[in-house]
Amino acid sequence: MKRNRGAWLHGTGGVLGVMSIVVASLLGAAAAGVDTDAKGSSQACAGVSSLVERCESSDCTRLREAFEAVGMVDAPENIIETLSTLEKVDDYPVYTMRYFGPYIRSSELTTARSGDPANWVVSDWACSLFAAVESAEQAVLGRNFDWQYSPLLVLFLEPEAGHRSIVTVDIAYVVDEEAIERLDTASIEESLPLLDAPFVTFDGMNEMGLAIGMASVDYECGYPSDPGKRDVGDLVLMREVLESSDTVDEAIAFLEGINPVSQGGPNMHYLIADKTPAAALIEYHEGEMYVFWSNAETPWQLGTNFPVVLTNGSPAGECWRYDAIEAALRDKSGVLSASDAADLLRTVSTPMTRWSIVYDLAALEMHLVIERDTERVHTFSLAADP
Repeated sequence: MKRNRGAWLHGTGGVLGVMSIVVASLLGAAAAGVDTDAKGSSQACAGVSSLVERCESSDCTRLREAFEAVGMVDAPENIIETLSTLEKVDDYPVYTMRYFGPYIRSSELTTARSGDPANWVVSDWACSLFAAVESAEQAVLGRNFDWQYSPLLVLFLEPEAGHRSIVTVDIAYVVDEEAIERLDTASIEESLPLLDAPFVTFDGMNEMGLAIGMASVDYECGYPSDPGKRDVGDLVLMREVLESSDTVDEAIAFLEGINPVSQGGPNMHYLIADKTPAAALIEYHEGEMYVFWSNAETPWQLGTNFPVVLTNGSPAGECWRYDAIEAALRDKSGVLSASDAADLLRTVSTPMTRWSIVYDLAALEMHLVIERDTERVHTFSLAADP
C-alpha cells in the first residue's frame, strides 16, 4: 500500500495555489468536543449546538473570510464548520475532526483540483482483525493497522441521513506530506483535502454499536461486477455500511446490493460485528461474496492478510497472528473485555503496528493506542448525543 502522497484524491495548483493565509487557532477550538488530559486520554463530549449557531462562531467567521480571500465566497456552511473542528490530540500525529454532512470532496470546491487515484504497491502487511461476541455486554472488535508511517485522523461523521459514526483515516492518502505535522495551523489550501477523508475510511463504529474493519489480502480476489448494482469504492463502502446498517445482517444485505470496486489499492476482506451480538468475515472470490459467521460454538470471527475462502475450511497454519488470535479467543470462549482485547492486539503486534483500536460495541467507545504505546490511550465515545 505505498502511497503517492497528495495524489490520491487531489492535485495541486489552481485558484488555491496562490493561497498562503494561515489559519492558526482557527482549526482547534471545537474538534469533535474532545479534551485530552495529562495521561493522553481523550473523551468525546456532548454539547454541539445547531449548525446555525455553530456557524456564527468567531472561528467560522475567520475561516469564511479566508475562503473569501481566495474568491470562494460561497463555501458551504457545513464545510466551514467541519474544518473549524480540526484538532491535534497527539504528536504522532493524531488529529480529530467532526464532519457535518453532506460530504463534499475538495475537488468539488475548486475545479482546478483533479487527479487519478494513486497506485498502491503491494508489500508485506501484518494487519490483524478479530471480534469477540459471546457476550452482548462485552462485544468488541479489535484491529491492528500495520504499515509504513500512517498519520491518523479520527473522524466523527454526522451525515444528513443515516447513523452517526466514528472512523479512522490514514491522512497521508489525502494531505500533502509537508503539511501533515501542522494541519492544525495549516493554510486553507493545505487543509481543504481533509474534506476527502470520508471517502478513504479504514475502519469505524456507528452509534448502533456496529463496527467494521478491513485487511488487505495478497491476491486479486475478484469483486462482484453486476451491471444491475451500483459500484462503491472498497474503502467508501465501510462508511456506507456504518451509515446504513444497525446489525451485521443489515450490513451483509447492503453489501449484497453493491459492487465493491478497488480505489487503487490491494483487494480487501472485512470484519463486521455488532452487539446483538454477531460477527462475520466478508470475503470475495471470483465474483462471489462469501460470509463466515460467528456461531454459538465459536462466538468470534477474525482475519489477517490471507483469504480464508482459499483454505478449504482449514486456515490454521497460514499466519502466526491468525493462529495466536484464534487460540486466545478459544481459550476465552469468545468473551473479551476491552482490556483483554487490547492485550491480544499487543500480543500480535509487530514493529510496523501504527495503531491499535478496540471498539467496545456495548459502551460505544473507541480505545486507540499509537505504535504500541499502551501507556497512552485515547478514548473517544459515541454514547453522548451530539
